[in-house]
This record gives sequence, C-alpha cells and structure tokens, in this order.
Amino acid sequence: MTSGFFRSARSRILGWSVLLLGAALAASTLATHVLLVRGMNGQVNAELSHEIREFQGLAARQRSSGSPQRGSVLALLQARTSQAVLEPDVVLAGLLNGRLVATSATATARSLGENPGLLARWAAIQRPASGTAELATGQARYTAIPVRAFGDHGRGVFVAAVLTGPQQAGISRTTRLQLEAGAVALLLGSALAWLTAGRVLRPVRETTDLARKITDSDLSARIPDRGRSDVGELAVTFNRMLDRLEAAFATQRMFLADVGHELRTPITVIQGNLDTMQATSPDDAETLAIASDELARMTRLVDDLLLLAEAERPDFLRLAPADLGSLTRLLAAKARTLDDRPWVLTGAAHGQAVLDAQRITQAVMQLAANAVAHTPPGTVVEFGSAMAGSAVEFTVADRGPGIPAAQRRRVFDRFTRLEARRSGGTGLGLSIVAAIAAAHGGRARVAERGGGGAAFCLAIPYVPAPGQPGARRDAAGTQAGPSAPASIVGSLA
Repeated sequence: MTSGFFRSARSRILGWSVLLLGAALAASTLATHVLLVRGMNGQVNAELSHEIREFQGLAARQRSSGSPQRGSVLALLQARTSQAVLEPDVVLAGLLNGRLVATSATATARSLGENPGLLARWAAIQRPASGTAELATGQARYTAIPVRAFGDHGRGVFVAAVLTGPQQAGISRTTRLQLEAGAVALLLGSALAWLTAGRVLRPVRETTDLARKITDSDLSARIPDRGRSDVGELAVTFNRMLDRLEAAFATQRMFLADVGHELRTPITVIQGNLDTMQATSPDDAETLAIASDELARMTRLVDDLLLLAEAERPDFLRLAPADLGSLTRLLAAKARTLDDRPWVLTGAAHGQAVLDAQRITQAVMQLAANAVAHTPPGTVVEFGSAMAGSAVEFTVADRGPGIPAAQRRRVFDRFTRLEARRSGGTGLGLSIVAAIAAAHGGRARVAERGGGGAAFCLAIPYVPAPGQPGARRDAAGTQAGPSAPASIVGSLA
C-alpha cells in the first residue's frame, strides 16, 4: 500500500528525483573510484615491469662482460639496488640465502626486517611471483624473481615493490570528496525539484480545490490562465468543460421550471373542473373518481421527478448545524401523524452535525410512509438514529413481507415496484431517499429484519458542527409508543 506521503504527485516527483540523483551520484562515484584504482594499478604494474627489466638487463650485461666471480649474485643485487635512480614510492631489495643483503635508498633493513615472515616467503621463491605485502611504511605491491649466477651456489632473490598506501589514500580522499559534493548537490537538487514540482502542479491543485468547491456551491469559479503550457492547457480545457456544464445546468433548470409550470397549470385546471362537475349517474361518479385519482397520481409523479432532477444541482442541500437528538424526536412526532399505530423510537444519537434537516426529514418520512403502506394496520414500526463509526444512521424497520435478498440492490432504482410490496405509489419514493443520501455523501440500504420485515437505513457521513468534538451514542432505547422492542441498529451492520 502506498503511504500517505507518496500519494501526491509532488511527493512522487520528489521521490523519483531523489532516486535518480542518488543513483547518478552512486554510479559516478563508483566509476571514478574504479578508474582511479585502474590507473593506479596500471602505473604500479608499469613501474614494477620497468624495475624487473632493468635488473634483467644488468644481469645480462654482467654475464657478457667476462667470467663471473664468486659472489657475483651478491654483487649483482648490490649493484642494482645502489645504482638505481628511484621514485619515492619504489622500494628495491636483494636477498641471499634468506638474508636481506641489499636495499635501495628508499628502504632500510629495519623497515623490511620487521616482517620476517615476508622475508621468508620471498626467500622461498623459485619462479617470478607477484603479490601484495604490508611493509613498515605501508601497503605495497611487489614482484620478486629468483637470481642465479654461474659458479655461485647462493640463492638470491630480487624484489621490486611499489608503495600503494599514499595513492590509495589519495583515491579515498577523492572518492569521499566526490560523495560529499554529490550529497550537497543531491540536497540542492531535491529542494529545487520540490519547488519546481510545486510550481508546475499548482494549477492541478487549483483544479482539485475548484472541483471540491463546485460540488458544494456553484459552477461559476474558474482556474486562472497560466499561459501556453501543458498544465495551462489543462486549466483552459477544464474551464471550457465548466462552461459547458454551467450552460447545461442552466438549461436544465430552465427546462424543469418550464415543465413544472406547463404541467402543473393544466393539471390544476383539469382538477378544478373535475371538482365542479356533478355526477348524474353511478357510472359518471366512478369515472370522475378515476380521473381525479389519476390526476393526483400525475401531480405526485411530476413533483417526484422534479425533486430527483433538483437532487443533481449543487444547491440541492442547505447545510446547517442540527441537533441529532432533537431532530430524531421531531421525526418521531411527525411519524405519529402518518398513521394511528405503535411507533417505537429505538434510540437517538446525541451531538451537533452539519446536514440538511429538511431533506433528512423528507427522506425519513418517505421511509416511514413506505412502512405504513406495506404493513397491516396496527403493526409496530421501529425507527431511530445512532452513531456508527464516522456516520450517522437513521433507520426505519417494519414487520411487513420483507424484501428478497436478490431484489434489495434494485429497490432504490427509479420506478421499481416489487410484487411483494406493491402499492399505489409512483415507484420513486425510495429513489428520492437514495438521492438525498447521495447528496449528503452517504447511501441508503435495506436489510432483512430479524423476525420478518425490512429494515431501511439512511447513512450519511458525520460532519461535526463547529466546536463539536464528536457525537455520543445513546445506548438506551426511548419509547414513543407501546412496548419498545430491541434496537434494530445491529441488524443493519
């Protein structure tokens, strides 16, 4: 799961910038270190090869100058170590029968003799060998070759060594300096990437903020024009989309106003004429009753359709702080006026919440009327409100035929009228409840009630009123009629 910090585009841009800059720094530092080490190794190998060739050339000249003398191995070792003009980091040494007998000016018997194991290893060499050694003056790379002379039974070894400690220290300093400079560059680059990303993404944030405002207010706000860049084109495109939406909403509002006026006027005229007509026979009376009933149903259908259309408008809700306990008790009082039956208040949430109390009342009363229409007279209907996590839930439960599980998802669709709960309604009542819940950012749902019947729930996000830390739950049920059954909140979970 992506952490909260890396959810924003600005943070991801910073993260990728740091990753790329860090990878580039590591790669460049590693490449520089490898090149410096490779150059040092090449220089050391060249110096060692040069010293070995010089020694071999001196030995060849001595063999060609005349008959060798006893002790010519010692003379050869001493001649090469004493005559050589050496670099400060080059060390030459000669061993005869395991003893150090000759050294260059850059080495002393003390500096080499303090490592008897190294001298013993060199004295045992039978063929040319190379390796690394730890001298008293530091780490060194060496090449050693055995030395023989005609008529001389002594076992000599010539050693050429190059001190690599100073060069390695220089390479380490260079690498460390590059890392330090790279770290500073990484910090500066990260800060620059953060500022640049914020500047580039500012129109995107403004677009997001504007979209949030549009859902709560109107469509008149626009994003400032930022010029002809990719993000500027996004702002222009978004503004044009808002222009089209605003025009569409204006056209829709005008259409709804015209339709409402044009439909309600003839319906009112027809209803007035029907009311003045006198039936002269039983058939005329039945015809007038049917026409009057159909006009009433048409009036209700027009009102419901207009309400569902208005639910899509930004100004559909009028949000204000409301006391949940008082609102629930007011709903109980209004419910008792719908029908003379036992109404049971199972619980009331406490606290102040920001909502549209009139729309919530409209939705809950629709659920209550729905329960009355689908249950026999005298049947108990339970309702109440409660806090459920970060939501406020208004519930209405009846003891009617219930709703099959396969049909619960479509019961809130428009013009849906189930056979088990068919009545003379328009099929838009529960759609209005769902629209009011969606306008608050919540949802409406239905579940089977224990013991039979259906339990409807209107759940909306809990938005505390200013200065309100949170709502409290009312665990105890409050009776608003005869015998209060157990709360139905748990059956809706």
